[in-house]
Parts: sequence; structure tokens; C-alpha cells
Amino acid sequence: MRAPVESLRALASKRLPPIVLTQAAGLACGVAGITITSRLVAPDAYGAYGVFLTLAPLGLSVVHAGLVQFVARHWAASDDRAGLLGEVRRAAARKLPLLAIATFAAVWLVPGLDAGAASWWGAWLLLFAGASLVSAAWIGQTALQAGRQHWRDCGVSAAGSVTRSFVPPLLYAVTGGTLLALQAGFVVHALVVALAAAWALRNQSRRSSRSRHRNAFPAGKQLTPVYDGPLFVMLAVAAWTLTGVNRWIAAGFFGAETAGYFTLAGNVAVIVTSMLGVVFTQYWQPVVFAMPSDTPAARRALASSVDLVALCHALCGFAGIGFLHVVAPWLVGVVIDARYTGALGLVAPAGCFGIAVVTGQFSHMLLLAAHKERACAAADLGGAAVLVAGGVVAAVAGGETWFWRWLLVTPIVPWLLNRTLARRALFS
Repeated sequence: MRAPVESLRALASKRLPPIVLTQAAGLACGVAGITITSRLVAPDAYGAYGVFLTLAPLGLSVVHAGLVQFVARHWAASDDRAGLLGEVRRAAARKLPLLAIATFAAVWLVPGLDAGAASWWGAWLLLFAGASLVSAAWIGQTALQAGRQHWRDCGVSAAGSVTRSFVPPLLYAVTGGTLLALQAGFVVHALVVALAAAWALRNQSRRSSRSRHRNAFPAGKQLTPVYDGPLFVMLAVAAWTLTGVNRWIAAGFFGAETAGYFTLAGNVAVIVTSMLGVVFTQYWQPVVFAMPSDTPAARRALASSVDLVALCHALCGFAGIGFLHVVAPWLVGVVIDARYTGALGLVAPAGCFGIAVVTGQFSHMLLLAAHKERACAAADLGGAAVLVAGGVVAAVAGGETWFWRWLLVTPIVPWLLNRTLARRALFS
């Protein structure tokens, strides 16, 4: 348990301040972005843009997901980071044709596009460009976070928060209110973040002779087949599905306007769920990955540590979502435009589902830390299947009311399913 003690010593002086500052900047930009977007963008256009946003991480969350996981797990232990980064870049480039096919198929999900028209082809090109740039940006940011270069990552994240919150709605307004303008604004945001990450990482990929894990990875091929193969792509499809399935259900069963309300509610709830998840993951993941797992006692200590982190995250998340639910009516007219009043009652359901998704990720973290990557399949896919199937069944059988009720109880799923399967694999 020495690693957590050492991490607490670094808590006040080095690591936590830039992580918290990053989320504070994201919070400020998010609130301002919600204010501007709710005044400038119509709910139906925002609903269609919300679906587009769920497709934009297709590279990060699906095609290139294994590469991102590999960087997160092995960057700190590598003695040849320049070589590692080169291997990851080449592997990412080889997967671009697959990303082009995936985005070509996925763009059909975006409402309001006329198949065969310029808007459809423009949306596909923007989606492919945005997805490619998001992958490049996040590989760079993952390397910064794994190397505990949190101040550099803070600068990159701040640039991303500003451009994501303001560029799409402002471009929408000045171009006369087209969906393609919102999508182009997102691509501009992704380009800025990718360039900022590359700049911040320029001196971090050099070979380090002072690596604390000098012998962990020798020079040469470092990218292992488990991270470059189909396993993490399959897991990533499940994770990516969770990021967008509720918007798809809302748009498909209840209409684009309801999807717009839910998108705004999710953007309000993400202030708590996503930001807390990022803080907990960025701070604790390097600590957990540094813990031993070679004996039964070490694995028990590792599992207990991850459980404690997951529980603390969930409790903080519920407190934050409860606070947002109470104060949401007072945000109308100040932060949220009156035409989005229908989104207020959806903040709690969106937030609870966000807590469920992040809680499941801690079980994934546990298995990676114990070098049981292949065991992630059962835990991740089982939890995702229940969350998706539950939402569809609730929407079909009970309509809107039961769908929102289902989202409220989803945080119990990862504790009953993901955690159980992960611990079974850990101690088998």
C-alpha cells in the first residue's frame, strides 16, 4: 500500500491542483457554453448536433481505443517513449480506413441530413475529420496524464474547453443557423486540441535515461497484440455505445426536440459526472497501476483500493447531481434559455446514468492494473448490455416516464454486475 501513501504526499503540492484547475476551467466554459448555446441554437438543431457529438469519438472510443489504453497503461513504464509514440502513431494511421468506413456508416444516425445531398457528404467528411483529430488529441493527452504532466495537460484541456463551448454555437449564429456549421465548429475545436497536445508533448517523447522503470520496456517493439487487436475495439464499441445510446433512444422514440432537451440536460449533468470521473481517474489511475498484483494479498489490497475510489466517486456524484436538480429551476433565464425548460427534469436521469458509466470504468481499471486485460470483456460487455437493453425495453414498454425512471436506477448495475465479474476474474 506504499503507492497510495506516496500519492497522498503529492496531493497538496503537485498533482491535484492542475487536475482540479482543469475541471474548473471546463466548468466555467461549460456554463458559459450552455448559456450561449441555449440562446443561439434551436432545440431540434441541438438535438441533431447532440447525436453528431456521440459519433465524433468513434476513433477515440472504438477504432483507436486499444492504442489509447496502451498509452495509458504503459507510457510511464517505457524507457523509449519516442519509439512507443512512433509505434502508436503508425498503428493509428493504419486504422484510418476503418475509421472512414465506420463514420460513413454512422453518419446515417444524424437527424436532419438528406441522403445524397451536399449536407450528407459534408457531414460525413466533418465527422471523419473530427473523429481522426479527437483520436490524435486524446492519445497525446493520455501520454501527458500517464506521465503525470498535469500542468501541460491543463493547458491543452483549457484550449479544448474554450473552443468546444464557444466555436460551434458562434459559427452557427454567424452562418445563418445550419447544422453543418455546428459540426464544422466541432472540427475546429478538435484541430486546436490536437495541435495543442502535440505541442505539449514535443519534449515528453524523448528517451529518458532517468526512467524509474528503466527495464520495464526495452527499446524495440512495445505495442502488444492485445492492445492492437480486436479485443479493445470490441470493448470500445460497448463503451462508445453507452455515451450515445440515450440520445439515440430519445431521438428515435420521442423526437428530435426531446433529444435536444436531453442533450442540454446531459451537458448540465456532465458538469458533475464527467468532471468528477476525470478527476478521480487522472489522479488515481497512475497510483492503482503502480500497485502490485502478484500475490493474493496484493490483489485483495488492489481491489479494496479501487472499491474505495469508486464508492467515493459515486457518493460525490450523487451529491452533485442532487444539488443540480434542486438549483436547476433557478438557472432558467440566467444560464438556460426559457425554451429549454423541458430539460430541467432530465438532469437527474442523465446524471445518474453518467455515474453508472464511470463506476463501470473502475472495474475496467482494476483488471488492467492486475494485467488481466482479456478478462475485461465479460465485465465491460455484460454491464453495457444490461444498461442498453434496459433503456430500450423501458422506452418501448413504458414510454418516456419509465425510460427516465430506468436511468435513475442504473447506478446499481455496475456494482452488481461489473464489480462481481471483475473480482471473479481477479481472484480466479
